[in-house]
Amino acid sequence: MKKLLVIFAGTLLLSCNNKAENEKTRLKIDDLNAQVEALKVENDSLQEELMLLENRNPVVLSEAFDTIENPEVFISEALKSDPELIPEEGVLGGTMQFIGTEILNERFIWAEFEDGHINGQAIYQYRLSKDGRPQFKLISKIPQ
Repeated sequence: MKKLLVIFAGTLLLSCNNKAENEKTRLKIDDLNAQVEALKVENDSLQEELMLLENRNPVVLSEAFDTIENPEVFISEALKSDPELIPEEGVLGGTMQFIGTEILNERFIWAEFEDGHINGQAIYQYRLSKDGRPQFKLISKIPQ
């Protein structure tokens, strides 16, 4: 009788242990499924962004830029090197700087700027001066 009671108690303990293990496994599976769903959403978003970038028309620049290797980088770097063109002042001791640019067409460039506290965007007109340097004129500060 004692053996039977010990066997019954052991079976009961193993059964409880299996339920706890099953619950832990189910929770882990649920967590992994949630991670998979989040990655699917991120993947879809990145696929959309990639499609937009691939379908973007290339910028055709004027003949003045024909002699410049990688003119889009040349124009962007010239703008980034002139933070005085930023239409906002830094706050709380921050220094405004350009953090992103995109050539829109043969005359305009979009730029994003920030100082670590505030940020903004603007559109500039550009042209190549007689001495071969890009010149910029603020066209519009984009409201935030």
